[in-house]
Amino acid sequence: MKVPQNKPFQAISLFSGAGGLDLGLSQAGQGEIKFRAWVEKDEDSRQTLALNHPVEQGVMFGDIIEVSPERLLQILGLEKGEAFLVAGGPPCQAFSTAGLRRSIHETRGQVADNYFNFIQKILPRFFVFENVRGLLSVAIKHRRYADRVASERNNPGEPNLTNSERLGSVFDQVFWPKMKSLGYEIVFGLVNAADYGTAQIRHRFIFLGSRDREFGSGKFRKVTGQTMTLQDLLPPTHHRFAPYLPIKPWRVLRDAIANIPEPMIEDTFTYSTERRCVWERIPPGCYWTYIRDNPDKFPEGLEYLLKGAYKSGGGKVGYWRRLSWDKPAPTLPTQPQHLATGLCHPEIERPLSVPEYAALQDFPSDYRFAGNKSSKYLQIGNAVPVRLGTALGHLLISVAESSQGTQRVNCSNSQEQNFKQLFLV
Repeated sequence: MKVPQNKPFQAISLFSGAGGLDLGLSQAGQGEIKFRAWVEKDEDSRQTLALNHPVEQGVMFGDIIEVSPERLLQILGLEKGEAFLVAGGPPCQAFSTAGLRRSIHETRGQVADNYFNFIQKILPRFFVFENVRGLLSVAIKHRRYADRVASERNNPGEPNLTNSERLGSVFDQVFWPKMKSLGYEIVFGLVNAADYGTAQIRHRFIFLGSRDREFGSGKFRKVTGQTMTLQDLLPPTHHRFAPYLPIKPWRVLRDAIANIPEPMIEDTFTYSTERRCVWERIPPGCYWTYIRDNPDKFPEGLEYLLKGAYKSGGGKVGYWRRLSWDKPAPTLPTQPQHLATGLCHPEIERPLSVPEYAALQDFPSDYRFAGNKSSKYLQIGNAVPVRLGTALGHLLISVAESSQGTQRVNCSNSQEQNFKQLFLV
C-alpha cells in the first residue's frame, strides 16, 4: 500500500512524555518530519509539550485509552495510510530492571496493545517503538530470584520453570507475536545512545516498522545470510575508542554540562549536612566501593552508610556515586537525589540539576519543562535522548527518499551510501 506523501512528512506521537524522541525526529534533515498530534496521559508532560509546541502546530490528546485512532485522523484531516510516521514508547517502568518488573500484569505493561491498535488503524508508512532493554528478559509469571537459583541448582541447564516463568517469555510469547501480526517489515535492536552522540550510557530497545517493506531486510538476508538488525540500518556515529574517522569519540559529561551555570534552588535538590560531609570524601568517578576500600576515611562504617542495602545483593552501583568529568554519565534515573540512584556533581556536593539533566538528554537550553522539581526530573529521566531520535529520523528520511528514487544531498558518510546502494535501491 504505497500512498504518495509530500513534505513535510506527517507524524503522530504516542506516549509522548516530554517530547525527546519527537524533538529528535523532527530535527533530522531539514525538518522534513512534522509532528501534528501528541497523545500523553501525564498532565505536566502535556504542559511541557504545549510550552514547546504552539497549539496551532498540532493537537494534544490525553490518555490513549480514551483516544480513538479514527477520530484522531479525522481531526488531522488524514486518511488511513496517509501518515508518514507513528512514534512512541509505552511506559517502560513495568519492564525496567530499575523497577519492580511486573511486566504484563501491570497496567503500564498492557498499554503496548493500545500502541499496536493505533498502528493497525492509522497504518503509517513507518513506526518507531522504543522501550527499555528489560523488555527482552521479563517473564509473564514472576518467580522469586532465590527460587530461580534453587531450581537451576537442582536441575542444571533445565530449571524447573514453566514456559510463563522463563525469562524472556513476555517478549517471545506475547510481545513479538503481536508485533509480527501488524504485517510490517520489522527491524529491531538494542542501541546505546552514547554511540549516537549523547553524553550518557543509555540503552534502548528500538523497533522500526515499514509498511511497504522499504528497509530491504529480505535482500539483506539473501546477500549476507543474516537477519538485519537495527545496527545494520543505523551504524554508530560515535565509539568509546573512536578507532577511525568518521567515527567520533564518545561525548563525556564535560562536553554536555561544563558550561551550565550553577542552578537556582528551584532547579536542584540539596543534600543534608551529613550527606554532604560524606560526598566531600568521595572522588569523582567513584561510588560505594571507594567507601568499602578506604574504611579509614569513613569512620561511620559501610553498613551505616549503605543502610538497608548493606546486606542486599546486586551491584549497588547507584549508591554514593559521584560522576566523572571525563566519562559519559550513567543512565539517568528519574530522581538523582536518592541514596540508591545517586548522581552527585563531580566537583560540587549536590545532585545534578534540572538544566544539567536536560543537557544530558540533549534537550536544547531553551526547552521548557512544566511542573514541580520532581516532575521535571521525572519527565527528563524518562525521555529518549534527542540525538538518538535525530539519528532515527535521518535513517527514516534516507530510506523514504531512496525508495522514492531521490538522493540525499548530505549523506552522513560513505557507509550509508554503500548500504543504500546494496539493499535499499
